[in-house]
Amino acid sequence: MKKVLLALLLTGFLFGNDNSIGGLFKEIKAKVVTKQYGAIKENIYGLNGDFNYEWIVGGIKSRNALASDDNGFSLEALESLIQHSKRFEPLHKSPLYGTVKKGFLKSFKDNDPKAPFSKDLKNGAQHIYILAAPKTKSMILVFNDDGHYKLVWWKEMVRVANTLKGAK
Repeated sequence: MKKVLLALLLTGFLFGNDNSIGGLFKEIKAKVVTKQYGAIKENIYGLNGDFNYEWIVGGIKSRNALASDDNGFSLEALESLIQHSKRFEPLHKSPLYGTVKKGFLKSFKDNDPKAPFSKDLKNGAQHIYILAAPKTKSMILVFNDDGHYKLVWWKEMVRVANTLKGAK
């Protein structure tokens, strides 16, 4: 119970209602630090039941920091994402848009009955943001779901974060 309260305090008081991509990653970091893995679910946009939630949290729990591990994780990489969160760009401006659209629509079922993520992906991806590692298919996707940012996917998040080192 004390850990739950600490996580709520960290996310609420320290970070306020930082409704930004950086704020999303700050909330996730606070929950990771306090080992409130179940609470991370509210920061993830659900696909295929709990698939992407279990996949992301599984990587966080195992702490495999290999850059090439699909669901690898490190706090250092997460901190880099927070520091460089303004580098996310609308997916429709990314050269990976077509690949992401095709792959996600073919492989994943949107959990929401109204399917806002899938609809947005089909209709120009105006609310989906990507941070990609150049010359790879490594990426992090975030969806602005009705005013609240949600993590959709991080593929090789450590690799993506490593590309930010030295970036201004």
